[in-house]
Amino acid sequence: MKKLLIFILITFSFSYKLKEFVTCKNVKNHIPINITSKFKVKDKKVYAFAYFKNIESNKTIDFIWEKYANNKWNLYADIKLPIYKGYRWRTFSYINIRGSYYKGKWRVSLFDKNNTLSIKEFQIQ
Repeated sequence: MKKLLIFILITFSFSYKLKEFVTCKNVKNHIPINITSKFKVKDKKVYAFAYFKNIESNKTIDFIWEKYANNKWNLYADIKLPIYKGYRWRTFSYINIRGSYYKGKWRVSLFDKNNTLSIKEFQIQ
């Protein structure tokens, strides 16, 4: 019963449903291409793709990109993007891989205000 109540509260506190959140090598025609969690420096970019459904009002979401170094997560970028009221909305953010400094453990988190919607960890080799 407690789990059902928490699910209902979460469902109604976000006036949309996150259908998909992935890391990939490209996005074409609003579709993620080559979904993966392993990238190489030669890939040049890492994309984070998000697909929302049943959006009841306009919102701003954050893509938070972080690299793991010195035993902690270090902020690399905070990208704020809109999602608009409607049946569905697809959006993405990306980082450029600019050399061997980018090798290592990374993550991208999707936030709505202070609420974590999803986190994807990935590796650049």
